[in-house]
Amino acid sequence: MNIRFCLACEKELKGRSDKKFCDTQCRSIYHNTNRPTHELSIRRINSKLRRNRRLLAHFCPSGKSIVEKEVIAKLGYRFELFTHIFPFNSGTYFFCYEYGYLPINEKGTEKMLIVHKQKYMEKLSFYPWDFKIIKHDSK
Repeated sequence: MNIRFCLACEKELKGRSDKKFCDTQCRSIYHNTNRPTHELSIRRINSKLRRNRRLLAHFCPSGKSIVEKEVIAKLGYRFELFTHIFPFNSGTYFFCYEYGYLPINEKGTEKMLIVHKQKYMEKLSFYPWDFKIIKHDSK
């Protein structure tokens, strides 16, 4: 009889002949440690995107609200991470899944107009090569 060992902890395996791990914890440990580095990068970014979405959802319980940028930034919002954008005449909305915000400046205070995605937005599209990014000089 052939003795087999767990791929994660190297304990002797008992049971089925095709068994590779002694339990689910060893299976998870093995697969998480042998994951390609680009998968880990994707996981970290998705985690930050989910955090952004959670914060937007928290501050927008009724479909539309305004919050100061400083407040949401202190809670860990990452402004450079978003899933998609919608350019409108009033400005560009930055979305994180189904929640988005429009950067506004109200009486010298930077704020965010947070909205929940509406049905009409599903029909909107834009041509990325026509979209202009304007770099502001830092003060």
